[in-house]
Parts: sequence; structure tokens; C-alpha cells
Amino acid sequence: MAMIYCRECGRRYSDRALACPKCGYREFDLSKSVAVYLILCWFFGVIGVHRFYAGKIGTGFCMLVLSCTIFGMIITVPWALIDFIVGVCNISTPQNIFAFKKK
Repeated sequence: MAMIYCRECGRRYSDRALACPKCGYREFDLSKSVAVYLILCWFFGVIGVHRFYAGKIGTGFCMLVLSCTIFGMIITVPWALIDFIVGVCNISTPQNIFAFKKK
């Protein structure tokens, strides 16, 4: 276990913590691209590929299972469209899109 410094408040905390205990700042994966997320959402959003890419495995699997039925497609099409709009609105703040790193 190593100690790291928070990028927001400067306090030291464990690298295994999901967030800074003082200010709540959370790390996100810098290797992911918002552009790739939006492309995946636009072309494969109905089956939840963009959610797997963002690290949201549970909801990605839920979209994948729901898309196997007609009723599920009624749910996943607007869901993917909303995810696309949220992605476009958060281009400059990718920490709002991607799941947080677990060390």
C-alpha cells in the first residue's frame, strides 16, 4: 500500500482508496478517449458496448441482455441516445463519463 497525494486538496491518502477522504476527489482512467466512447455509443450503443468501454460493466451487460428482445430494444434505444447526449455534453469533463479506477 502506497500513499498518494490528492490532486484537488493535496492530502495524502492510500492508493487503494476509491476517493480522497477529505474532499472526495476520484481518479479516472486517463487512457480512455471521449471520442471513442461517442463513436461506440453511436454505432453500438443499443447493445451497450460504450458502457463496457467506460468501465460500467453491470449496465453494459444489462443493455446487452435487454437488446435481445423487442421490448428490450424499446428501452435500450433511448438509453443509448441519452448516453450519447450526456457524452457530448461532458466532452471536456471525462471524469463524468468513465468509471473510476480501482487500484
